[in-house]
Amino acid sequence: MGLSGAFIDQAAVQHFPSIGISGFSGVGGDFGNDTNHMIYSLQPVFTWTRGGHALRFGADLRSYRENRYDLGNAIGSLTFGNNFTRGPLDNSSGFFGQELAAFMVGSVTGGSINNNASRANQLLYYAGFFQDDWKVNSKLTLNLGLRYELEGAVTERFNRNVRGFDATVANPIEAAVQAALAKAPIPEVPSLNVKGGLLFTNDQNRGFYEADKNNFQPRIGFAYQLSEKTVIRGGYALYMVPFIFDGSINQQGFSQDTSLRATTDNGLTFVGTLSNPYPQGIVAAPGASQGLLTFVGRGIGFAKIDRVNPLSSRWEAGFQRELPGGWLFEAAYVGSRGNSLSVGRSRQTTEQNTDGGVNLNYLPRNLLSTSPVRDDAVIGLLSKSVPNPFRGIAPAGTGLGDNSTVSLSTLLNLFPAFGDIITERFDGSSNYHSAQFRVEKRFSRGYTLLSTYTWSRYRERVSLLNPSDTELEERVSGDDRPHRFVASGIWELPFGRGRHWGNGWTGFVNGFLGNWQAQGIYQLQSGAPISWGNIFFQGDPRKGFDLKVSSDRVDTTAYDLSPFYLPDSAARTNGQPFNDTRIRLANNIRTFPSRIDGVRGQKINLWDLSLIKNINLTESAKLQIRGEFLNAFNHPIFGFDSNNFVNPTRSDFGRITSQANLPRNVQIGLKLIF
Repeated sequence: MGLSGAFIDQAAVQHFPSIGISGFSGVGGDFGNDTNHMIYSLQPVFTWTRGGHALRFGADLRSYRENRYDLGNAIGSLTFGNNFTRGPLDNSSGFFGQELAAFMVGSVTGGSINNNASRANQLLYYAGFFQDDWKVNSKLTLNLGLRYELEGAVTERFNRNVRGFDATVANPIEAAVQAALAKAPIPEVPSLNVKGGLLFTNDQNRGFYEADKNNFQPRIGFAYQLSEKTVIRGGYALYMVPFIFDGSINQQGFSQDTSLRATTDNGLTFVGTLSNPYPQGIVAAPGASQGLLTFVGRGIGFAKIDRVNPLSSRWEAGFQRELPGGWLFEAAYVGSRGNSLSVGRSRQTTEQNTDGGVNLNYLPRNLLSTSPVRDDAVIGLLSKSVPNPFRGIAPAGTGLGDNSTVSLSTLLNLFPAFGDIITERFDGSSNYHSAQFRVEKRFSRGYTLLSTYTWSRYRERVSLLNPSDTELEERVSGDDRPHRFVASGIWELPFGRGRHWGNGWTGFVNGFLGNWQAQGIYQLQSGAPISWGNIFFQGDPRKGFDLKVSSDRVDTTAYDLSPFYLPDSAARTNGQPFNDTRIRLANNIRTFPSRIDGVRGQKINLWDLSLIKNINLTESAKLQIRGEFLNAFNHPIFGFDSNNFVNPTRSDFGRITSQANLPRNVQIGLKLIF
């Protein structure tokens, strides 16, 4: 291709670059990444039986290693448009092929090259445990144990990682920004504190965070035989949730993109060409050398230095009873509680909310609107363009450092030198309570049956309704399903040789009519809670509303939409209330909950059936014919698209437009068993 040797020598790889010609299929492309995981473990266990005690001591030692190489476009991407080949004027209409002409004359119009960091991470894990299974007597057995786990912090071989964020330190550009603000005062911003900056690992602090050393986990259980056919059981245990390699891996500053600059004078002269697209060289990544200035003007993320491992407490108490005729009944109470759970945040949009990290860079509550409808005065003020005191001070290549103006909201954020600052909290919690029942008929007389029913309640506090909230939102969990019933069974039809009817059948009659077996699985389950965004609602969301989902309501609204609009919305918007700008909330304190207990999607009501025919070919060989009917009665389970179903600003708000499960599926198979 005529690429210069000087350019090739700088690139991380020698390969064909990514070529994009507008109007044509591209060639070359991103090299992606290569990740290698290595896990080493040593788990010695000592068992000692003495009297009624079965004692076990042991250790669990592990080393997790991850090596990753993100090449991306390490040889660069080159794009060719008609910027410089259309004419005679630069705004003339383009004709087909002008982009190809640009490629043929080597007139590059854009592109970039990635200089990404690799990483070599390691995590060391240590655990020890003691367990005593103590048979007190012929009826009572106790299980007593204790486990301790220490999950070390992740490290990187060459300390190429962020280690926290200092929220109180003055950023090095603070004085210069304050001086620029004094020269061009902004009435709404009497003063400007430029605080905060990323910190990095070093030889003295190699861990991305401090390891949690408080993970003692007791285990207690018992089983007691009340009678020959009745047993009661119970137990309690505490479990730690490990991090392994997660969001703490953050190499901001250790990767650097170099943008291709084709021309500085709109095509009179060219700087970057096909033969030498990056004559200025490939910019080296600064690593940690910029210190607190790293990623100023951009969004950042970091793991808390004092993070703690989430914990899950689980307990159970129940009994099991053998009934006449080979039947078994079991009932139990099962509960759990999560502590120190990771906390996310709900997006402040009208889309379905999602949980991510916690954003530390937000507008103070006193600047946001408390109006139940759109507050154009607040929105207009916060979006107002004002002189940018960061211009020429913040790093070049960011809007904060290059633009002459900036929105007022940017300067009023808690950390105006950065975009979103995403981190984590570990003060979330969850509670699960359930009553669980099981009835089982052991296989006899040609059939077996298993049925289970769970009645449960699952709530959580793992998100913020507003970034500035001081209390977590208590809500129903997205995994909450109050009712779940499952029944499955096998029935050998009583026809054919050796069965109730047709015991004397032979030949074709038995081969065609005898030895059939039917199987089935039935599921009935509550629907999933629906998640909501930051929307207008004139009723009381705590009371919920009636959501009706059935096959005869396809392409119709599934619930009453009137509470989501103002009474005169249709008249104001020519019969289209979703165009009413007053319901498009922004820069407000959200009050509408992210989930409502009684508002759920469609319940699951499914049958899976099968018929099996066994044909004995010889004493040692048998042919099996299977007919399987998945979703046998073709019950649809409808989907709830977050882009329409919960968004009042869309024309298809509240409408069901998709199916979440598969329609009836029939499978026929042959199986030779020998």
